[in-house]
Amino acid sequence: MSEREWRPVLSMRWKHLLFVHWRVPAASLRPLIPEPLQVDTYDGAAWVGFVPFVMESVRPVWLPPIPRLLDFPEANIRTYVRYGEQRGVWFFSLDAAHRLGVWVARRFWKLPYYHARMAWAMPAPNEIAYTTLRRARPPASARVRYRFSGEPRETEPNTLEHFLVERYVLFTAHQGAVYRGEVAHLPYAIQPAQILELEQTLTDAAGVAVQGAPDSAFYAPGFGVLASALQPLSIANATGRAG
Repeated sequence: MSEREWRPVLSMRWKHLLFVHWRVPAASLRPLIPEPLQVDTYDGAAWVGFVPFVMESVRPVWLPPIPRLLDFPEANIRTYVRYGEQRGVWFFSLDAAHRLGVWVARRFWKLPYYHARMAWAMPAPNEIAYTTLRRARPPASARVRYRFSGEPRETEPNTLEHFLVERYVLFTAHQGAVYRGEVAHLPYAIQPAQILELEQTLTDAAGVAVQGAPDSAFYAPGFGVLASALQPLSIANATGRAG
């Protein structure tokens, strides 16, 4: 998508993001990712992420903020893909605690959103807990509690953290077609995170196999975000602005 075509249609804020990732063989994800997208790798492996966070003030850009109307927790299962020179995110599933938000995301962004009963809390300073219970098929749940520390710092190029978060393009598929959208926000500032408790079946429900303890975990306080509408992929935009 060229600079001339960039048109934000949604405004929101992402807050209290936890990034939990496992290394997986890239070949294990290939059947789950449609062509012409390619599985993106770092250090010889693909990476599957579990990312719970809070969405705030989700609204069309022309609508003024309405306090608490569209504030809700969300959790996604994701991996990383390439299309030409562009590097983006592929979502296997997204759970959210807002029925209207789920409907809009499925209808207009063609993303695999599910309505779930979710809650989050800060049981202690610098400690956050999320719970997720999805009753729709495939049913799934998650519970995580973690502690973050240190001061926020931007990710360094060529590091795993930079590979995982500095992406401004999403890809999705619907009825045999592949689409892309863009987001715009400040660079990520992250902090170390210690996982105190983690149980989840979201990856299993998505058909993605992860094993053992996570290979990476970190926290990001968040920022304001603008998002574009979707556009179908074309050969021309394979070498457009990359995220």
